[in-house]
Amino acid sequence: MTVAVVTPWFDHLELYDDYLDAIDNGPYPDELIVVDNGSTPPLGFFATIRNDDNQGFCRACNQGLAAASSDIVVFLNNDIASTEAGWLDELTDAVEASVLAGARLRSDGHANVDGRVYPYLDGWCLAGLREDLLELGGFDESLEEPAYYSDNLLCLEARARGFTLREAKVGLIHRVGATAGRHNRLNEAASRANHQRYQERVRALATKGALAP
Repeated sequence: MTVAVVTPWFDHLELYDDYLDAIDNGPYPDELIVVDNGSTPPLGFFATIRNDDNQGFCRACNQGLAAASSDIVVFLNNDIASTEAGWLDELTDAVEASVLAGARLRSDGHANVDGRVYPYLDGWCLAGLREDLLELGGFDESLEEPAYYSDNLLCLEARARGFTLREAKVGLIHRVGATAGRHNRLNEAASRANHQRYQERVRALATKGALAP
């Protein structure tokens, strides 16, 4: 199957060398879709889609998803580096119909609502069939940015539709917080607002019996 890698990008050109090295070690995908979210200077030399201003992570991912024509779409952050070759094959080999795959399946406190854990795939490296991702509606663009809990919500909707979440150990590392930053008031406010949205959605789906144990 053909593979598209979709990466939102806003500034942080210092990440370019490691990112490109990881792409080259993939092996190289059939489509590389970099969505420039209003970077200064513009990323004209390697961006596929250019937004005049920062549309946020979710919107940029969905733009890339809509533009892709490959069978599989991989959402990949730009703050990554490769530790071994062949990571893209390892990831996409785990994808099949009604299966989302990712580099890390999480079941920690971040996934806990009312004492129950709802596992999810970390959104920095997450893949699925393009048609499945379109059916799920991609990432929720109404979330506050930075889009904390967007991966929780996408995986929650997938599980509610009977999808399987599958971890694929790949040769990538993620530099957590390299782009969004940490511990500032705007990020904390977005996290609180999105966490509330996530909890409300979990409770709504649980009440309908849409979430299997």
